[in-house]
Amino acid sequence: MAGYFGVGRHIDPARARSLANGLDARIPFIAGSVWVYLSLFPAAFLPLFVVRCPHLFRRTIAAYLAAIAASLVVFSTYPVTSAALRADVSRLDATHFAPWAVSLLYRLDPPYNLFPSLHLTIAVLAALSVWKAARGAGVAAFSGVALIGVSICTVKQHFVLDAAGGVALAAFVQAVFLRGYRTQGGADPTYGRRGAAAFSAVVVVLYASLYAAFSIGGAGTIPSPTMNLTRCATVSSSEGSGRVPLPALRASR
Repeated sequence: MAGYFGVGRHIDPARARSLANGLDARIPFIAGSVWVYLSLFPAAFLPLFVVRCPHLFRRTIAAYLAAIAASLVVFSTYPVTSAALRADVSRLDATHFAPWAVSLLYRLDPPYNLFPSLHLTIAVLAALSVWKAARGAGVAAFSGVALIGVSICTVKQHFVLDAAGGVALAAFVQAVFLRGYRTQGGADPTYGRRGAAAFSAVVVVLYASLYAAFSIGGAGTIPSPTMNLTRCATVSSSEGSGRVPLPALRASR
């Protein structure tokens, strides 16, 4: 977490580029899809509630760490920004729950660290781990991952290429850490209904906490972005560089 935000806060805006294409322009902004997007956070912990085999769980943790390390390297060396992609916060009606949540998301998550989508990578790896433990649970997990993959684009937090990169990274990492795992006989590989119930409780608590924050102090107030649009980034003279005129971002005081 520290590495993710540390890299995001120290990216030079002049180096950041856009990966926008025609498909991104045709994908609508859907504020309500933020609820699917936010599910990727508890989804990362799904193996903790499903995978009972210590060997598979250790492999899953190793896969997570490898994916995070690889992503941080790319974030630092090939920065991408969604500043021009995001919805205009000033036009979001924060008296409604979903737009308020989108505003909060934009405030907390820097508009960098996009390619590959680490959130989607971890969600895919979590689903693969669960699939190894129990096929039925794995099918449900992959269904959720598919929706998350759509939501990262409809919330305008990621480009389509970010999503593709996240899936590709997950495929590579699982080939190294998860593909070779075989279920060991004689042991129940999952926590069964207890694990599913516990995970469901965590998800309910997450969304209930967000609604409580909205009801108590957030309704009608759009959070001030952590990073404000203040100055224009340098535009590359090379037409094929992939860089576009993007506002640079700085931390709010």
